[in-house]
Amino acid sequence: MASSSSSSSVFVLCQVILFCASIQSSSAQITVLSSPSGIKELEFTTHSADASKVTLALHYETLCPYCSNFMVNYLPQIFSNGLIDIIDLQLIPYGNARITSDKVITCQHGPTECELNTVEACALQVWPAQDKHFNFINCVETFVYNGQQSQWKSCYSKLGYEEEPINECYNSGLGQQLELGYAKATGALNPPHKYVPWVTVNDVPLYDDYRSFQTYVCNAYQGTKPAACQEGQQMDIIPNANSNQMLEVTFMEETSPTTNIKSPIAKARRQMKF
Repeated sequence: MASSSSSSSVFVLCQVILFCASIQSSSAQITVLSSPSGIKELEFTTHSADASKVTLALHYETLCPYCSNFMVNYLPQIFSNGLIDIIDLQLIPYGNARITSDKVITCQHGPTECELNTVEACALQVWPAQDKHFNFINCVETFVYNGQQSQWKSCYSKLGYEEEPINECYNSGLGQQLELGYAKATGALNPPHKYVPWVTVNDVPLYDDYRSFQTYVCNAYQGTKPAACQEGQQMDIIPNANSNQMLEVTFMEETSPTTNIKSPIAKARRQMKF
């Protein structure tokens, strides 16, 4: 067992080294915090790979129905209209999860959500090319959106992707370390997030107006506006959500939000150990 644990630690370390070597043009930077027993934790910092680009960050959790709706019906538009050329897109699959002192992650919609959060974190790691990891995550979230999340593994064959790199990331413990890093990134939000999806443009939250994110991106961009940015789209950032308005968000304390997801929703948060 000791040999197996040692091999797993070596695999995780190798994966981190390879990943760090490949992210010179990426928006994520990882610092490895080590201990005598091996990797202790990964610390994430985010920055724009191109200072002229607008940073668009999506903090989400995989089984939040509003998150999957945004991922499936809104976010792909920036790839089809060319707006992605001025965007540094950051996906943070953690959302309203909680972490205990012994590093057990508790997910709002139960262990399946913890599994899929980690799978998508692994996709971001093993496929750093934006088009590749986004296609996979979008495929998974499309199944979630259609209430068919149990079929998410068919995304491998559908896209022609290899399953083994994700399995290695997940089973080696690297996926857990990635999620711990995303937990720290989520906890460092200022102001703190209140619900998901939590969308920010250049670190400024859009609150419940997150579906208008393209307008905010266009307003924030300092260069020559691309064709996707139309004239007369000036808009102020909403200072706070209207408490009397029906919000399409999942609050942190909710345990059974209204959803079209067909799998059972936990009445209380469940724990998942990796």
